[in-house]
Amino acid sequence: MVWAAPGGGVESGETLLAALSRELREEVGLLIGSDLPHVWHQEVVGSGYMAGYDGAVNDYFLVRTSSFTPRGVMTDTELAAEFISGWRWWSLPEIAGYRGSDLFSPRDLVHPLSALITGGVPAQPVLLGL
Repeated sequence: MVWAAPGGGVESGETLLAALSRELREEVGLLIGSDLPHVWHQEVVGSGYMAGYDGAVNDYFLVRTSSFTPRGVMTDTELAAEFISGWRWWSLPEIAGYRGSDLFSPRDLVHPLSALITGGVPAQPVLLGL
């Protein structure tokens, strides 16, 4: 299993923030504002990434919210079609101490997340590796 932030494709004519707003509402039921800091940017290219794709571009925004029980507007069948099988709130110590077989996306989530928590929002999005 891969633990990843909610997200998905940007539709034609849609801004990154509009896509984020739509995806968060659909997948986890979170409504957000329109002025969120863009903190990370990631480009992954390679064969076998996902059927029909040779990579992905991921942009991450800082969203502050209270803990809540995720439940978006998508049905379980629609979520499964998007390879979403569950949700979980993870703390930085839990991510750093995790020794199981599941993966995080990005793979080295501990370092950029730690830098974001301790250093605050970067002036420009930080470029991430895998």
